[in-house]
Amino acid sequence: MDNKVKLIIELKNKEPVDLIDLARSMLSVGDEYKRFIAKYELGYADADGVRLYIKQIHNGSIITELVALAPYALPFMEHANTVIDYSTHLKNVYEWFIGKSDKKPDDIEKTTLENLSTIIEPIAKDHASQINFGALNIQGDFVVNIHINSTEANAAQNAIRRELDSMKEPITGIHEGVVMYWVQARNQPDSSKAGDRAKIESIYRGDVKVRFANDSLKTKMLYEEPYPFKKAFIVDVAVETINEKPALYKVLELHDIIDKEH
Repeated sequence: MDNKVKLIIELKNKEPVDLIDLARSMLSVGDEYKRFIAKYELGYADADGVRLYIKQIHNGSIITELVALAPYALPFMEHANTVIDYSTHLKNVYEWFIGKSDKKPDDIEKTTLENLSTIIEPIAKDHASQINFGALNIQGDFVVNIHINSTEANAAQNAIRRELDSMKEPITGIHEGVVMYWVQARNQPDSSKAGDRAKIESIYRGDVKVRFANDSLKTKMLYEEPYPFKKAFIVDVAVETINEKPALYKVLELHDIIDKEH
């Protein structure tokens, strides 16, 4: 049976669209759809197997028709109607972030916020452009419509960024049971000497200067292990920052030593 319940996405661009931005936008549409039907448990059978697929791409503006399909024999209306529910979800969250609605969506997670921002990235970069979302039902009628111009896309991204910033946990302070591994170390047990640097990826992707609460900790982590750079260390650290970036890890306690995979 031809699936006539569709999500129509029209990107009315004024400037050429960066292929990477467009690809990331469509990937985020698909990822957010999967998250939506899984999170809200709308009662659809085997929701985890349903995906959005491109049915057709039209000429002119970038117009993409997406339909919900699954690798199993799901009833037609069951997974087709997820498209309408998902479109309503997008309408509600975007209208809140643009300022067209006073009703804040409940419990928006970080990944959803990142998806929402990425979906409208091509429009935010292109002045006077617009993106339109439409849920087309089985009768061929649009039951949900969303229109976002470039100014609104930028406003939405700014609001999303503020929401993401409010979710950030403070870096400064004590972090317990984190994984640390060496990037550089001085061949001296005296913890006052400069040059020891390590990474803790759960806190910061870069390497950071390291100090120790006492010399015995450095001895255990560098001199009692035959290959310390092939190891990772489960530690408690106190983090100091400069301009909100880690500037110093002070190792307070060592809990365990594990092999570091390459």
